[in-house]
Amino acid sequence: MASSPKKTGWSDMSPPRLLTVIFFLSGVWLMASPYLLDFAWEPSAWWNALVIGAALIVVAVIRFVAPHRFHGLQWTALILGAWMIASPFVAEYADVAAAFWNALLIGVIVVFAATLAAAQPAPRAA
Repeated sequence: MASSPKKTGWSDMSPPRLLTVIFFLSGVWLMASPYLLDFAWEPSAWWNALVIGAALIVVAVIRFVAPHRFHGLQWTALILGAWMIASPFVAEYADVAAAFWNALLIGVIVVFAATLAAAQPAPRAA
């Protein structure tokens, strides 16, 4: 019998891993966005983007390294995404258009990805 060829690259990404990559990229974008979108001058928007971005990166790295042990971290990502949606109003930076739309869009993306991740079956230990 011939063995199946080993998949490499993006083709071997399972849906939970792909969603984890979305968490990671969202975190990286959040940490860079105050500088790229020029709202670093607004302290609450700046701190929010840096802290939540770093938290998303940590969640993603933990989920990527040990997905079978930390499957429940998608709920943490869901809470972080929900916070991003609410943060312009709670932290009072809704009047800064770039920060507002950035928080809203990234929040929606993270909530959507976390909801999809929660619907996935828990990966099995190798």
